[in-house]
Amino acid sequence: MTLLKSILFLPLLLFCSSLVWGQNEPEKDFHYGRYLSIAALTDYAVLRDLGVSPLSYDGFLVGGTGALAFEGPRWDLNFEGGVGQGDLQRVKVGTYSSSVLTFFYAGHVLRRFWQNEKENLDFRAGLQIGGYSGQRQTPAFLNAGTVWESLNSAFASGKLTWRIAKKQEAGKLLFIKKRAGTRLYKLSSQLSLPLLHTSWRPGYAYLDDFTDGDTKVYENNEFKTGGFRIQWRSEFTYFLLNGNGLRLGYTWDAQKSAGDINPLELTHHYLQTAVLIRLN
Repeated sequence: MTLLKSILFLPLLLFCSSLVWGQNEPEKDFHYGRYLSIAALTDYAVLRDLGVSPLSYDGFLVGGTGALAFEGPRWDLNFEGGVGQGDLQRVKVGTYSSSVLTFFYAGHVLRRFWQNEKENLDFRAGLQIGGYSGQRQTPAFLNAGTVWESLNSAFASGKLTWRIAKKQEAGKLLFIKKRAGTRLYKLSSQLSLPLLHTSWRPGYAYLDDFTDGDTKVYENNEFKTGGFRIQWRSEFTYFLLNGNGLRLGYTWDAQKSAGDINPLELTHHYLQTAVLIRLN
C-alpha cells in the first residue's frame, strides 16, 4: 500500500476502532479538552499565474493533515500541518497540465468574548496564521516551468460554535451496540480576514537562460508584502462515549499575491475527514 493510500484510509481505520473501544467507557462531557486529529484531505484548487499565462488551471489534490488542539471554556488553541499532491489542468486547443506538491500549516489563538445563557453557543476571536510552500511543474511554461513559492498570512479571526447534547437510547447499529447515554456534537464556523499577506515567488518575468542546461530556480524569487487572502472554515464534530470523535470539515481559501503584472491567484476548496484522539 502506498503512502497516499495509507493517509486516506488511516482516519477510517482509527474511527472504526474507536467505535468498538468507545462502547464501554463512562459518559463524560467532551466538548472541551486536548485532541490530536488525523485527517484525509481532498482539495479542489483553481490557480492562475499571470507571470507566465492568463489561463486558469484547476483540478484535485489529495493528501493528509495532522493537528494538535486545545479548547477550554475560555481559550481555543490549534496548530496543524499537512501535505497535498496532484495535477491541475487546462483544456484549450490542447491539454496543459501542472503538477503540484504543497506543504501547508495553520494555527490560531482565540478567546471567548460572548456566550449565551445555556452556555452551548459562544463567539471567540483572535489571531490566526497560515501559509503554504510548494513546487509547481508546468511543462508548457518551458524554462519557467519549475516554480518554488511560499505564501504566508496573518488574520483576524472570529469563530461561532454551537455545542449540542442529545440523549440516546440503547440499541444496535449493524454489528455495533449502542449504549444509552448523552451524545455530544459540535458545529462551528470560522471566518478569517487578512491583516498581512506575504509572498516569496518568482518576479516578473521569471524566465531564465536555459541554454546551458542549468536553471537557477530560486535566484528569480522575490519577497513581497501585500495582496489579499480570506478564509472560511466550517466543521461538524461527533464525539464517542470514550471522548474520541469524527470530524467533517470544509474550508474555502482564496488569495491573490502582491504585484500588478504577475500576481498569483489561488483558490482552494478543502474537504477533510478527521479522527480526533483525546489526549486527556
